[in-house]
Amino acid sequence: MTASVEHRFETINRLCRSVFAGCFLFLILLSGASAARADTVVLDKGWEYRWGDSPMVEGVPEWTRPEDKGQWRAIDFPSNPPGREGRENVWYRTTLPEGNWRDPVLYIFSIDLIAEVYVDGKRIYHYGEFDAEGKGAFAGWPWHMITLPAHSAGKPIYFRVFSNYLDIGLWGEVKVMERMSLLEQIIGDSIEGLIVGGFSILIALLALVFALMQTGWRTFVAVALYSVATAGMVISKSPANLLLLYKPLFWDYVGAVGYFLMPAAMALLLEQWFNSPVKRLYNWVWKFHLLFTAGALVLCLGGWAELSHIYPVFDAVFALTLVMLFVPTLGLFASASYDQRAIILAYAVLSILLLLDMGVAHGVLPWGQVPVAWGALLFSLSVVVIALRFFARSQRMLQEMNILLEQQVQERTEELKKLSYEDPLTGLKNRRYFDEVMAREVALAARQRRPLSLLICDIDKFKDFNDTYGHTAGDEALRRVACKMRESFRQTDIACRYGGEEFVIIMPDASSEDALKRAEELRRAVSMDSVVIDGQTLEPVTLSAGIASWPENVSEADSLLTSADKALYSAKRSGRDRVVSVQLVE
Repeated sequence: MTASVEHRFETINRLCRSVFAGCFLFLILLSGASAARADTVVLDKGWEYRWGDSPMVEGVPEWTRPEDKGQWRAIDFPSNPPGREGRENVWYRTTLPEGNWRDPVLYIFSIDLIAEVYVDGKRIYHYGEFDAEGKGAFAGWPWHMITLPAHSAGKPIYFRVFSNYLDIGLWGEVKVMERMSLLEQIIGDSIEGLIVGGFSILIALLALVFALMQTGWRTFVAVALYSVATAGMVISKSPANLLLLYKPLFWDYVGAVGYFLMPAAMALLLEQWFNSPVKRLYNWVWKFHLLFTAGALVLCLGGWAELSHIYPVFDAVFALTLVMLFVPTLGLFASASYDQRAIILAYAVLSILLLLDMGVAHGVLPWGQVPVAWGALLFSLSVVVIALRFFARSQRMLQEMNILLEQQVQERTEELKKLSYEDPLTGLKNRRYFDEVMAREVALAARQRRPLSLLICDIDKFKDFNDTYGHTAGDEALRRVACKMRESFRQTDIACRYGGEEFVIIMPDASSEDALKRAEELRRAVSMDSVVIDGQTLEPVTLSAGIASWPENVSEADSLLTSADKALYSAKRSGRDRVVSVQLVE
């Protein structure tokens, strides 16, 4: 590696990190500066529709006049009314809700395809341009923020819609909210896509640098193509891009190019990593989709087709391509290397997410935002890790990239650890969860003067049971005890595995008598239960338990654990298989 190439690489890498970090910080600051949000009202009822287009009387649509007596039909959501039969014009209306908003706006996730909005016979918003025949050209699929006039609450609002697309009407969600609350939502919804998109661009730049310095440049070109396609697809879907540059059609073209290139990049990557009889299939697929992308752009930019009409065709072809690529690739799984298996699994996840996204887009599945960006990121990470392993000769540059990837994984792992409060063996909450919740329950009980009881128990002679029957039997005994706990206690009680064979249960609003009764039910249930391993019924296990209750027999709520532990010790000394309350100890 020459010094000049190293210098260029470091410059590019430093620039990308600086720009990405700056943009991310800007989004966080802007999000934090948003005003306190008022109530948001989702407009999911009270809609009506009417096929056709309204005559204009002195520039005012006749259908928006109070004296209009036309027939309107009820509809659950203003999209795809029944009986379309080739119609391309439709009107929707509903009543704006009452609310105490300072700067209300109407938010619409998307509209197919162009629309005008009227209140009191006045046009308050339009997207796209209607001609004299009530038609218009596709202008993109942005989200819409419509400023509502003063004193419009409780009034009818009308939507004039034209679409020669498969769908006609509003799509996703429609709601009234404060402008600043909407901007905060837009920024929050964009962070995920911007992070994935920025990371994908960084991968593409690094892959291109590697391609200039490695003999196996085809693999890095494929990585770069996939990363660019991913970045275009996810960044174009980030709502905040319209705040930076309000060019909806431009962003739709960016997203379309990324989306259309996705199968070409996936097939090109598979071709590089799988030397098999299906390699010819991969080669044919990526070449076909490159031609498809180029042809679609020529048709749309030349005015011979609209981008909206290309999507349904591409989705059908893409769905078939995903199956064509995955089925033969899955057949190679048994003989594949670990790297290749990782690629197959990541490809399967991404394919499923893409198919779900298609189902939502075409109304086959209910509306919801599918996390395609994270599936694309998973595939990107798999691809990059394998490329780094395969091209280990450039150690310094590979190490820098690996450190970046490890930081991403470590941050995610730390987040998951913070959220992980479940014991994997028993399904109960773990000790970390107990420590946090116990402190909270003690504070609540003291503040609200409510009783609080605590039970601590363990399995008698558990070590002897393990030594006699083995750890598999011991694990099953722990699971059976946990099952009986869930059956014996209330939903409001909090059962945790404290450690080893020891369990602890927090019982808010439970007196000493209530706690003793439930503890006895648990003890009897455990002693009457059986542990079955490989068809063999083993001897039952028993429990010893100690109970402490505040304020009945413990003066300080935060000493419940210590007091209950002393009661448990007393139960052990008294012969085991019994429940002892603090008041009995004292």
